[in-house]
Amino acid sequence: MVRSLSEPKEKYFLTAAEIKTLKESVDLDRVLHFLQEERVIKPGTTWESVPFYRPKPIDSKEDGFKGRIGIYEVLKMSAAIKEIIMRSGTAEEIEEQGKKEGMTTMIEDGIFKAAQGLTTIEEVLRVITE
Repeated sequence: MVRSLSEPKEKYFLTAAEIKTLKESVDLDRVLHFLQEERVIKPGTTWESVPFYRPKPIDSKEDGFKGRIGIYEVLKMSAAIKEIIMRSGTAEEIEEQGKKEGMTTMIEDGIFKAAQGLTTIEEVLRVITE
């Protein structure tokens, strides 16, 4: 679960350095494809033009978050994944096959929700690394 952004929020765009750093943790091309597929962003949009949001507290008592939302990783069992498990395949093999079949990882779902303005990238990374 990640903290959910509340109003008001401050819009910002990722720098080239931030995009490069984020690419070390997540397949941004996959996330960009999912964002376009779900019509969150227009086709042809690049990461430099995807708006993200951060808290803009209105007083010292508020931290800019209210409530929580889930970030998920759901793996649908398929014949190919069952075969990998039966032969004692590695977690990496299972994840690779799952991604081929359309699975999104928890960090990908978190970045997706950050791009929707529901939470922040920092919050997603905090939760994923704990």
